[in-house]
Amino acid sequence: METRILAGVLSWDKDGRYFLETLMEDRYLLVLPQIITLTETDEKLATDELADLHKGMNVIARCFV
Repeated sequence: METRILAGVLSWDKDGRYFLETLMEDRYLLVLPQIITLTETDEKLATDELADLHKGMNVIARCFV
């Protein structure tokens, strides 16, 4: 499966699968584990450090396409 680095809004479903929602409202599952970048602060976080406060934030992450 191909991967790409994309920017979008971070979220996850009830099963705990992380995904990125793009401006075009497409959803892409994140490659795990990885370090993602919060676009507003340039802070870098490991996916295992994510908490509810990160949901809805704009990030840059590697995703399956």
